[in-house]
Amino acid sequence: MRSRNWQRRTSPLITRAVVVLLACTFCFPPSFISLVAHGAAKKSGTMTGDQRIAHVLSRLTFGARPGDFEKVKAMGAEAFINQQLDPDSIDNSVSIAKLRRLPTLGMATPVIIEQYTPPKPAAAPTPLLKPADDKKPVAENSPGQAPQISVNASMTAMPNEMAKDEAGKMPAAQQAPPATGKPTPAPKNPQMVVTELQRAKLLRAVYSDRQLYELMVDFWENHFSIFANKDDDRYLLTGFDRETIRPYAMGRFRDLLGATAHSPAMLFYLDNWRSSVPRPYPAKEGKPAGVDGGLNENYARELMELHTLGVDGGYTQKDVQEVARCFSGWTIQKPNEQGLFLYRPGLHDDGDKIVLGQKILAGGGIADGERVLDILASHPSTAKFIATKLARRFISDDPPQSVIDQAAAAFLKSDGSIRETLRAIFTSPEFFSPSTYRAKVRSPFEYVAAALRATAADTDGDRPVIDFVGRMGQPLFGRITPDGYSDRAEQWLSSGAMIARLNFAAALAANRLKGTTLKTEKLAGSTEETNRESIATKLIALTLSGDISDSTRTALARALASPASAAATPNVPVAFDTKAPPPNYVADLLTLLIGSPEFQRR
Repeated sequence: MRSRNWQRRTSPLITRAVVVLLACTFCFPPSFISLVAHGAAKKSGTMTGDQRIAHVLSRLTFGARPGDFEKVKAMGAEAFINQQLDPDSIDNSVSIAKLRRLPTLGMATPVIIEQYTPPKPAAAPTPLLKPADDKKPVAENSPGQAPQISVNASMTAMPNEMAKDEAGKMPAAQQAPPATGKPTPAPKNPQMVVTELQRAKLLRAVYSDRQLYELMVDFWENHFSIFANKDDDRYLLTGFDRETIRPYAMGRFRDLLGATAHSPAMLFYLDNWRSSVPRPYPAKEGKPAGVDGGLNENYARELMELHTLGVDGGYTQKDVQEVARCFSGWTIQKPNEQGLFLYRPGLHDDGDKIVLGQKILAGGGIADGERVLDILASHPSTAKFIATKLARRFISDDPPQSVIDQAAAAFLKSDGSIRETLRAIFTSPEFFSPSTYRAKVRSPFEYVAAALRATAADTDGDRPVIDFVGRMGQPLFGRITPDGYSDRAEQWLSSGAMIARLNFAAALAANRLKGTTLKTEKLAGSTEETNRESIATKLIALTLSGDISDSTRTALARALASPASAAATPNVPVAFDTKAPPPNYVADLLTLLIGSPEFQRR
């Protein structure tokens, strides 16, 4: 009833606002999408002091919360950067408390598989005596397969199976049942494993004070992208996030690369767990001779093209074949039962190899793969490739060559230190260049996290929120191909995606997202602030750090004006009315501010 009343009261206003903000998409230049793509605010010769603070908060965090601007202004932008580069020095208790109701995050992979794998139908027992008039043969049931659960924009809500243990311990319901002779409880819904991982990702982005660290976890999980819906990967991804990415997200790139190479989730996704030296077998019992196994080049190719050197990094197809030989025998111990890394010497090609002109001698065994990782992690093409991607993330879609060169040099000089490479980017003149200010479009995930942080919303991060991220075009862990989501503006600027963002803004501001609460009365301030102008000023400061373009201010003021006055003077700039605000004014204004071109950018 509440949401229905909201729609009845505010539908005309929001409809008018959307028309003001979006009609120009098709009719009037500059279009809303063009404003988002190319920047809504006019850029001056240098950033002001307040712009520097807003810029640091927008680039090193998922978005500023109420009070963050004042906090960073007091400590200084440089001090804040240094603090974020040292995440271990930052208290993270708030984020940890939010994760305690997600029990699968702390489960070992074999336990996840045991608890959440759907059972295979048992074969029907053969009757001792078959009725004489039964002419039909007795059919055996074929083994069933795990259901295909789609991780995409149309994911449906799943039942809430969150544990209730506030101490963070594995609840009794999650532990192996005692041997009492009773039937084993039915496994839980396997989609809950992926859902809890998605929820954890969003909750950390919203609540963690280690914001740069969480940004880098997100960056590397996209760089080493794995599709959650590829069979057993739905059970292996929790360990990938917890043990492969998170410990090394701001450490040494070689260590991170090695962790991904050993990851069962990566070995399964790119099929290396099936890769082995071909093994001929002789003819036997009337069966012709043949060959078992064979090399799979998927991981070897993506390791060089996507993870290290880049597509133009100087490798050849022969290098791909040689790298595949080096990683033969890197496999998984029973993917659908244990899901642990295993090296099988009998499956490894132990001959001589040559990778990027460097000879790897025969007999190295598992060390062949480690040698390849050493070669790739220290290669100049890898330094350039990683530096370019990081500069694109923190500077602009087309970062200046000067900052790429500076970051690549820092990468090589520091033996692949991710922290020092980031420091080189943040301390470069290009980072605080006026052309960098609001030069990046927020991805759907970044946009949702930024909106929740800006409005101080309290959320459980469950399906109503993460499904919105999917509808905007970025289902979490849902990229099918291994290249990850693009970090360029054009990826996110379709008219459908923009409308989905405005729909999310409206649902958030009106408290129509189950599991998420926004207290607009706190954002509006004290009861003394009773006119529209003061409330608008406060909310603009919270969402846009007070830096709003004339075109956006005019559009918002016109949309929030009375229908008669807005229609009477369609081309005259409008100021915010100072009359006492109606009950839903705060929600309406928040909807438009979160949907504005400025808020779409960081």
